[in-house]
Amino acid sequence: MRTVLNEKEKSYFEISSSVNSRAWVGLVFCACWNDHISLKWQRCTVFLFGLMTCLSAGLLLPYLTMVIRNLLPPLLPLVSDAGGLPPSSGIFAVFLILASFFAFITFTIVYVTINHLNGNDKKIIRIANRYGFIIILISSLGLVVTGCYPVGYTDVPNMLEWVMTVLGVHSLGAVMILVGVALYQYCLAAVWWYLPCASKREKYIKLFFICVYTAFFITISYPLPKMIEEVMGPDVLNFERMRNTIYDLPHVYTISRLICSTTEYSICILSIVNFGFFYKYLQKVSLRIVLRHKSCTMEPEDPVPSIKLKPIS
Repeated sequence: MRTVLNEKEKSYFEISSSVNSRAWVGLVFCACWNDHISLKWQRCTVFLFGLMTCLSAGLLLPYLTMVIRNLLPPLLPLVSDAGGLPPSSGIFAVFLILASFFAFITFTIVYVTINHLNGNDKKIIRIANRYGFIIILISSLGLVVTGCYPVGYTDVPNMLEWVMTVLGVHSLGAVMILVGVALYQYCLAAVWWYLPCASKREKYIKLFFICVYTAFFITISYPLPKMIEEVMGPDVLNFERMRNTIYDLPHVYTISRLICSTTEYSICILSIVNFGFFYKYLQKVSLRIVLRHKSCTMEPEDPVPSIKLKPIS
């Protein structure tokens, strides 16, 4: 027996079959029942502004909170000293974790943008960009470690436990941030020096930044061990003494501690300013993320989240 369908029934049958095939693959529900989920930003400077804002807030708000409450002297305590006690500790952790989130997005876009600008595919640009990207991602993880373990947190039974559970982890995060940011500047200087579209002014600005970073690290090379000796005491391996000592934040700062805190704030501010120079390039870049099921082939986009760049003149 032959069944003849009219035009209305045919169209209904075709739509039903199409919807069912788009919506279900085996037992897996397809997220794009009507359309793909698409996130698009015309200018990626929003992520750069988010990074710079969170870093600035994490640097200044804990300091102002501790000084207003008279918990620390106003003469430049260490950044993590200011973020050690509530409510400053919560502010410190939240903004550093948010800064880490924006850093992962921003520097991923910067990495892809530099690869796009490297039209001649120069090897030195490709290598410096790749290693710089890995270094800055590690440095971004250091923001989370430092925010969760501020050295100013002293609510522990004794000094030994403070050293093992707070100072050790915080020192690792601080090294990841400060050393990672400095190494990233060296990689960026190498990239910008050979990048075809970089102006001579931008090249010399990058060279100035790495000279300043080098001067800061030379300046801190002597006061930093001296400050650690002042905090830990002359006999660092005397664990019995540390078990019987309760550590508290110093309220009178020595010269070595002031030099270290001034250098720390200077490196942080310099890094925020340096990141701001990405504005020129990121304002010409748009980001589009398309989310869909891998088996859905109704549209020509790739089945994975992608970053698409506008042509840069």
